[in-house]
Amino acid sequence: MADISSDQEVDLNREHQRLSSPEESSRRNRRLHSFVDTYGCNTPNLSRVECAKRYFKNQCATLTFLSCLNSFLDKIPILRCLKEYKIRKYLFGDIIAGITVAIMHIPQGMAYGVLTTLPPVHGLYVSFYPVIIYMIFGTCPHLSIGTFAVISLMTAQAIESVIQPAMNMIDGNQTMSSISSSGSDLLMINERISIATTLAFLVGLVQLILSFLRLGFLTVYLTEPFISGFTTGAALHVFTSQIPYIFGLKTPQGVSGPFKLPKLYVKLIGILVRDINWISTAIGICSIIVLYLAKYLNERFKSKIRIVLPCELILVIIGTVVSHFTKLSTHGVSIVGEIKRGLPLPTIPTFNHVNELITPAITIAAVSLSISISMAKMFSRKHDYKVSANQELLAYGISNIVPSFFQCYPNAGSLSRSVVQEGSGGKTVLIGGFSSIVLGSVIMALTPLFRPLPMACLAAIIIVNLKGLFFQVKDFVFYIQISLLECILWTMTFVSVLLFDVDIGLYVGVCTSFIINTIRTQKPRFVTLGQVENTGLYKNIVYFPSACQYPRIKILRFDESLYACNAPFFKRKLYELIGICPAYSPIIRCGKKLEENESAEPIYKYVILECSPFNYIDTVGVKLLIQVYKDLKKRGITLYLSECRFEVRHVLDVMKFYEKTELYIIYVTTHNAVMGARNALNSAPVNNDEINGPTENQV
Repeated sequence: MADISSDQEVDLNREHQRLSSPEESSRRNRRLHSFVDTYGCNTPNLSRVECAKRYFKNQCATLTFLSCLNSFLDKIPILRCLKEYKIRKYLFGDIIAGITVAIMHIPQGMAYGVLTTLPPVHGLYVSFYPVIIYMIFGTCPHLSIGTFAVISLMTAQAIESVIQPAMNMIDGNQTMSSISSSGSDLLMINERISIATTLAFLVGLVQLILSFLRLGFLTVYLTEPFISGFTTGAALHVFTSQIPYIFGLKTPQGVSGPFKLPKLYVKLIGILVRDINWISTAIGICSIIVLYLAKYLNERFKSKIRIVLPCELILVIIGTVVSHFTKLSTHGVSIVGEIKRGLPLPTIPTFNHVNELITPAITIAAVSLSISISMAKMFSRKHDYKVSANQELLAYGISNIVPSFFQCYPNAGSLSRSVVQEGSGGKTVLIGGFSSIVLGSVIMALTPLFRPLPMACLAAIIIVNLKGLFFQVKDFVFYIQISLLECILWTMTFVSVLLFDVDIGLYVGVCTSFIINTIRTQKPRFVTLGQVENTGLYKNIVYFPSACQYPRIKILRFDESLYACNAPFFKRKLYELIGICPAYSPIIRCGKKLEENESAEPIYKYVILECSPFNYIDTVGVKLLIQVYKDLKKRGITLYLSECRFEVRHVLDVMKFYEKTELYIIYVTTHNAVMGARNALNSAPVNNDEINGPTENQV
């Protein structure tokens, strides 16, 4: 910025004098109106009723049949995709990406289906139906909707929280002789499926309500430190749930409440010593090693090969073939068992346990939204296309509600499959269509072939796919370097998920995030500014030690809007920075030191508050400024405000701030305010050493 010459300062002073002359001023002719009149930045002075009439008139003017039809068609993004689809440019990449992701869907769907305590085929259903729905209504072509480890674990916990009381009631009413073992198992499986489908419907309903209310912006409060800490802690729960399958053990029952994981590990160690199955252990460990090496090679040479090696599908095929010919089930190795072939007929969810499932549904909806939308926005920034949060909410809601009629549990976007889908060359949402064709063929014809597949292979697939979530532990060090508050948020979320449970961790993380955001707005930075050499720039004296200050002039900046929540902090910090410590007179005086401080001459004669960070100010903030102005005036200190936004000045005008203070204490720029304070000091009878220009600031 160029230096302001003395002639310009004289012109500014003349302008101030002209604006403050009694002939041309009135109570309504504030500096705000003078500034608007001078520069022409004005807004129509309309009442709220007139504004409402104008708004509805503008809306009705554009309300035509074609506009309504286009608005409806915009809710179905696949229509625009088909209209703008370039076959030669997109078709081959979409087919390759669809086949590649479908190959990943098969083993992951079966593995995560087992994770939910449902038969594996239901994981394949979740990999089929939601993908088709999202292809129609979704806006992110690189997001792979379907099974996801964290959501599968939360679904299993919701099912267990309902199934245990229900089965206890059944056991209490009927004796074991009246129900055969196979009949009891079938009854339990049907009950679990009923609970899972009801849960999926409720999750979709919550997401649809958020979409209709256009509350997609709420997802911004699920910040990256929260998501990272939450998914890392949940990954440990998922890992722990797969340990029994790796070692061929039965999952310990009755472990719940605080410190669930430590209790579970204590029981697992006791069972492990007695009942370990060495064949299942060898299969699990070898599968983990092979999968890890194969994924490493895929990542290492992904730039040289276009199609990712389907290592998970190869593992499933090899495990199935070996188990079939060696009869591993006769050696105590747990296998997948019978898998229904074909797609299920549509059935209405029972809604028997809505009261028990509404809280888990809200929790799962929030987690799936935060994960899916975060990935969608990440891909949109990378590939420069638009993702609508409200449209995504609509797509997620329909992707849960419609599949709930086809025996599906809640779904979400998968990070591992989405990365593969992006890297396979796909460009449009039609990737989901080609993927569903492959999945549908497998479900209709090939599912019985997976009957002898060892459960240890599926557990190995889940554990290896958790690698990316485990590596998020490095985020702890990253957030320490960035911000202590973000590190606290990550730690609180992670520890609460680890020591308590996934849903408790979610609530603790959200509350911690809210508290941190509140602290940031209630106690923002309040800094002292100094002039950078002879320019009109004023910077924080801590970061710019060479910035200078004028004697008896204090320049401050409050880096947040002024409103009720931070008003007490604003007042306390302001007085502290200008060297005023208001205190009550003690009941028992210990000397005359306090009286001397009260009668001391103030250090500063002018305090300039730069208001450029004020996006808004409420009634409490205006009243506080009036109170501070009057209090400082009694102490012989004048308060100036500078660089107020139009909205802030409008609120000051409506609150009659100028009538309760003085007409002209607001300046357009901070430099103008400093020049005004200097001129006032120069015209006042003060010591010569107080008007000798700027001095070096002592940081």
